[in-house]
Amino acid sequence: MERAVNAENETPRTLTAALKEWAVAIRALREGRQVILLRKGGIREAGGEFVVESRDVLLFPTYDHQAEQAGTLQPCYGAWREEEEKLRAKGDAIRIDAWARITDILHVEPAFYPKLFTFGSQHIYGDAFLKFRAGNDPTKPLYCLFLRAYNLPAPVTVPMEPDYYGCKSWITLEQELSLAGATPALTRHTYEERVRVTKRILTTD
Repeated sequence: MERAVNAENETPRTLTAALKEWAVAIRALREGRQVILLRKGGIREAGGEFVVESRDVLLFPTYDHQAEQAGTLQPCYGAWREEEEKLRAKGDAIRIDAWARITDILHVEPAFYPKLFTFGSQHIYGDAFLKFRAGNDPTKPLYCLFLRAYNLPAPVTVPMEPDYYGCKSWITLEQELSLAGATPALTRHTYEERVRVTKRILTTD
C-alpha cells in the first residue's frame, strides 16, 4: 500500500521539524546515491511504530550506532562512517547540511521483503542491514520512505538540546533554519524515475 504526502510543490523558507537518521544514510541522500529510507519505528516512538509527522524535514545526523553498523554497508561505502565522523560537529552540537521532502510512503508487504535485496545499485545498505530492518519485530510494518534531498548552501551547526537525544525519529529544533539557496541532490526527472523504479520492484512479483 502506498500513498503520496507531497500534494503541494511550495518549498518552505525555514524548518524546525527534523528527522533523525544515520549520518551515512543522510550522506547517501545528499549525494543522490539513494532516495529511500527504511523505517519500522524507534524505542521512544508512540506505540513503537513509525509515523510520518512532517513531509518537509531537516536531516538530523546520528552517530551512536555507526560503529557497530559499519559492516552493514555495501563494501564500496565502508569508509563512509569514519569520513562522516571526522565531519561531526565538535562538542555538544550537531551539524545539519540538508533537508528533504518525503514525497511518498510505501508500506512494504512481508511477501516482498526478498525484493529489498535486488536493487543494491540504488542504495548503500548491505544485506545484513536489510535483514535486520526487515526481520526486526515482525509485528511492526516496514515503511519505505522516498525523500528528495536538498543540500544547504553551507552546513549549519546547532547546539544539542536534551530533547534531541534518545531513540526517536522526530524532533523539533528550538531555532528555525533557513533553506534559502538549497539545491536538489537530483533533478526532478531523475528523482521521479528512481521512485518509480523502486516502487515497481517492491510491489510487483
